[in-house]
Amino acid sequence: MTENLLLLLTSRGIYCEAGGFYIDPWQPVERAVITHGHSDHARWGHRHYLTALEGERVLRERLGDNADIEAVEYGLPVSMDGVRVSL
Repeated sequence: MTENLLLLLTSRGIYCEAGGFYIDPWQPVERAVITHGHSDHARWGHRHYLTALEGERVLRERLGDNADIEAVEYGLPVSMDGVRVSL
């Protein structure tokens, strides 16, 4: 029996291959979904960040004005390569 796992634990963090993103990664990645602004979740070095509007200010303080941060309403689903994500 083969399992179809949506999330995989990798050396960079929790990865969703179907959506092409990592959740709170601990190594630099292309696309990071950040669940909240604590330092163990919001790390510098990712190319693009997705976070909830409520956490955007904290991320901007931590990462600077040049960080590519997309902030969405809490609970509003967005699609990342066909995978539905909500924060």
